[in-house]
Amino acid sequence: SLMTSYAAAFNNSSNVAEYLFAIQVSAQDGSNDMHLFWSIPTYGGRDGDVSIQSSHLALYSSGDTRLDLFYSGAGDMRSGKWQQQYKVLPVIRLTELYLTRAEANSRAGTTVGDSPVNDVNRIRNRAGLTSLGSVTLANILAERKLELAHEGHAVHDLKRLKQTADGFAYNADKMVFPIPQREVDASRGTIVQNAGY
Repeated sequence: SLMTSYAAAFNNSSNVAEYLFAIQVSAQDGSNDMHLFWSIPTYGGRDGDVSIQSSHLALYSSGDTRLDLFYSGAGDMRSGKWQQQYKVLPVIRLTELYLTRAEANSRAGTTVGDSPVNDVNRIRNRAGLTSLGSVTLANILAERKLELAHEGHAVHDLKRLKQTADGFAYNADKMVFPIPQREVDASRGTIVQNAGY
């Protein structure tokens, strides 16, 4: 089930009902990259490698409680999703499945499990927003961008939707990470570097 608030889905010391798959992180495990790069020294992170652009913040409607999870720190705006050290990292949350089902039903013109508008409104209502009377595919994709922001889904959505990012086409060589050179070297020719590197 969904947590009662958006913020309650993050920075937890144990699994919560919204998590379908999560990585357990404790002081014994050491650091994790989400916290290390997204957080700031105040909370044990680095120097705030990732900052949130104002163009992203402008996508949220007034009254959207998801905005409350953003904070100012180390000279820039930050996402509070990965702020605290030694917390459980959600990899798949229930909200992703609601949005995936809404998109699939919208594309197929079906209501398997529930209608697209009900799935989207469930997430919007939790964020403190009013219900929509109907939804388009564009509404669903916009909600996905806001709800799952900074959780690692954007690049995969961009590719499957065949969109561009900062001038790169969805299928550009630079839209795929290079294979670490040490792995290429260690394979003795069995692993070939990705195109473009």
